[in-house]
Amino acid sequence: MEKEDSLYIAEINGNDIQNLHDYLNVVNRVFKFPIPARGLDGYLDWMTDLDWLKKEGYVLIINYFGSFLKNDPNLKSKILSTFIDNILPFWQDEVTRVVVEGKTKSFTVYLID
Repeated sequence: MEKEDSLYIAEINGNDIQNLHDYLNVVNRVFKFPIPARGLDGYLDWMTDLDWLKKEGYVLIINYFGSFLKNDPNLKSKILSTFIDNILPFWQDEVTRVVVEGKTKSFTVYLID
């Protein structure tokens, strides 16, 4: 994947993420949000934009997924749901209906233990 210049690849360490604040700080940094997201609504707004990255697709790798939010299973589930219910469907199809000249892009999430 690293040789694929059309993809933006973001990799995070699940060991470092134990609460929402940790997650948002890491995602703000790795996806280079123009203005830091302070909550899930802002996070979703940026994750369904990403235009500043100038790529044709996105990859998020969460290493040590077993440790990712290990003490907050509800938040872990909620964050995974944002991908399943919002982010992935947006890039697969919705972008063509809600963004002027929007085009579909790949977005892949790898959960690695």
